[in-house]
Amino acid sequence: MTGQPKKKAVFYCTAIDIPSAYRTRRALRIAHALTDIEVIFLSERPLPHVEAAGFRVDKIHGKDGLRKAAGDLQPDILLRDGRAEPEETAALKEIVPAIIHFDDNGEDTSPADLIFRTFGGETRGAVPSNVVEGQTGFIADPSLIRHRRAGLAKHPPGDLPHVVVTHGPADPSNLSYRTLRHLTQLHIPLKVTVLLGEAYTHPDDPLMMMALGKRNVTIRKMPYDYGRELASADIVICSSGHIPFDVAFLSIPCIVLAQNEAELGHALPNEENGFIPLGLGRKVKQSMLLNAVMELLLHEPLRKRAIERQAALRVEDGIDMVSEAVLYYLEYPPRGGKPNRPFPRH
Repeated sequence: MTGQPKKKAVFYCTAIDIPSAYRTRRALRIAHALTDIEVIFLSERPLPHVEAAGFRVDKIHGKDGLRKAAGDLQPDILLRDGRAEPEETAALKEIVPAIIHFDDNGEDTSPADLIFRTFGGETRGAVPSNVVEGQTGFIADPSLIRHRRAGLAKHPPGDLPHVVVTHGPADPSNLSYRTLRHLTQLHIPLKVTVLLGEAYTHPDDPLMMMALGKRNVTIRKMPYDYGRELASADIVICSSGHIPFDVAFLSIPCIVLAQNEAELGHALPNEENGFIPLGLGRKVKQSMLLNAVMELLLHEPLRKRAIERQAALRVEDGIDMVSEAVLYYLEYPPRGGKPNRPFPRH
């Protein structure tokens, strides 16, 4: 006796060719959570790390590649990470019973059935009924899980405070170099660890030379235990993409430098939420950065307030909620099958 065929989910991501990037980790964690679903990734580029994780990857070509693949595969649900044109989504809805988007830019007005909007700015006016905003859809790096709220148990920094610098897998503005150059001018005992991602393409010789000249400066290249490194910090200095969510999950005082104008609009890393945002990293003056570091080291009430405000955000690992949403729309698709029931957002 044979059982019913597995339902099929197609995952289309526009930027998951870097294994440690947030979009990649999110897509793979969702795919692994759908244990009884056939998951197929669609991509214009080879994704060997996705195949190594045990998933099928189908190559698509051209502007109409996604629609054609959807027509051929006839999936029960389409999961899409990246900006989509409303016209294309409307056409896909004629083929696919349910569509869920994971759009980080906070500007998506597409007619997808459900949109998780995590990293954008604050919405003015009513949130559309098909949008789930904020940290609800955030999915934590597995290495962070065992360190959840580590900052709450930390003592005040000792004689050798530890600053961890991490600006993402690629660090396009080379803020790692700029941050370390400024920190080496701070004339107090300080331990500094700079975490470089596997997509860091800038010359690393200048970083290595600065590390050689300072006893307690370490440059780490992948692989390393990201969660352990981050949790060991007294202060984190990072970019304004997904990393502030990682930091809030741990609740550690954090100074934020934006890589670009788009990151400046991200809503989470502000003073009210326990962060010190300094604006565009490439324009931040040495005095601004060093003053921010010293404030957190010298003023214990400020340090404690930053930790408490981050913890109060209740940033959690949203994998259960997101995978529940996918399964819900598989069970109650808006088009075809059983009658649709709106997904309970709260």
